[in-house]
Amino acid sequence: MADTTPGLLASRNPRLYYTGLVVSQIGTNTYLVALGWFTYQLSHDALVLGVVTAAPIFTMLLFSQVGGVAADRFSPRRVLLCTHSLLALLALPLGLLAYSGSLAVWHLVVSALCVGSINAIGLPTEQVFVSEMAGDALLRRAVTLNNVILNLSLVVGSSLAGPLLGAVGLGGVVLLNGLSYLTMLTALLLVRPAQLHARPRRVGGRPRAVGAWGYVRHSPGLTLLLLVIGTVGLFGTSLPSLLLLLTASELTEQAGAYGILLAVISVGSLIGGWLTWRTNVVLGTVLVNSLLLGILELATAAMPSLLTLGIVLLPVGVVSLVLRAGLLSLAQLQTLPEFRGRVMAIFQLVYRAGWFLGTLAASWAAQTWGPRAAIALGGAAVTLVVAAIVLVMTASRAMSVSLITRRVPLVSIALAPEPEGRHRRPPRHMAADA
Repeated sequence: MADTTPGLLASRNPRLYYTGLVVSQIGTNTYLVALGWFTYQLSHDALVLGVVTAAPIFTMLLFSQVGGVAADRFSPRRVLLCTHSLLALLALPLGLLAYSGSLAVWHLVVSALCVGSINAIGLPTEQVFVSEMAGDALLRRAVTLNNVILNLSLVVGSSLAGPLLGAVGLGGVVLLNGLSYLTMLTALLLVRPAQLHARPRRVGGRPRAVGAWGYVRHSPGLTLLLLVIGTVGLFGTSLPSLLLLLTASELTEQAGAYGILLAVISVGSLIGGWLTWRTNVVLGTVLVNSLLLGILELATAAMPSLLTLGIVLLPVGVVSLVLRAGLLSLAQLQTLPEFRGRVMAIFQLVYRAGWFLGTLAASWAAQTWGPRAAIALGGAAVTLVVAAIVLVMTASRAMSVSLITRRVPLVSIALAPEPEGRHRRPPRHMAADA
């Protein structure tokens, strides 16, 4: 059936938002790469580098539920204006300290904690704003474009970090990152609120995080997606760092091997973005791509050369993009609009907690048994756990195999807006079409 939905970028608001997002994300990724290099040069201590890297993750885990409540209680556009203003202001003193030569490690730690706290509110709010900007009909494409931009900006930012550090120093990179936030602020100010797909506001009572946990618990569809994203976060997100260890230990004679492999994954993600853009993502898409990710990681561990690694990592990029876009779009479409901010905050919390713990476990496994064994263990865990989740939910009749590809209207599984913390159990099926 031909897709007659108007194009996402045919509207003014999405064009403005994604233009600001491209510039902002390139600036952020350039800064993060430069910050890691500078931190290690300043301290010559891997532990200090780990603390600076982990600090924003810690505060994001700590305040993620606050971010979800803010996204549901206030206008997402206004919340994003506040968060991006704070991020821009935070870059100013850090850049000046770097220029003056008085930047210390504790400045970096405090800055990382502040950035994590702000992003804890900004990330779930961004997901909700994307749904208001695109509407449910174009949500899948909007989430896909978001993920493609994030992947490409990582590659561009990483390639710019070295030359910019040499040209303007860390202070210049920090201030340029602050200017990139101003681009997003300008885009948000120019967005026309009247053209947004505003969500219905809850009557009576304030949004509470505990209500969203009950909402997810009583929705088999959201529970399944949450289990999958937790599994992928725990066992499937450490592959880039393990590839770095693998290339350092076995491919040191091949210059730029790690960069080549990351570029291959990025090309794969572009292909995955095109596929997701052109086709409907359903529950079966998420489950199949979860299993494929595990199998491809197992294959990655067995590849003997840079060429064979690249051949396997290309579909890894495809599968990873399709999986992320599918999880985020399906999770939003299966959630009542007034709960979306808090539900997305729960998904972010579970994913990032899994990523944090999984990276630590993978690093230990790589040190103990080597990076190939760690990659293989992660791939086996993803494959087995996802398969077990599907079998258990099917056996308990929480999910039917026949419903994996069924096109079910969203409203048929939506929970009624009852008082927070008290929900009636939804029908045992899922809205599968994103």
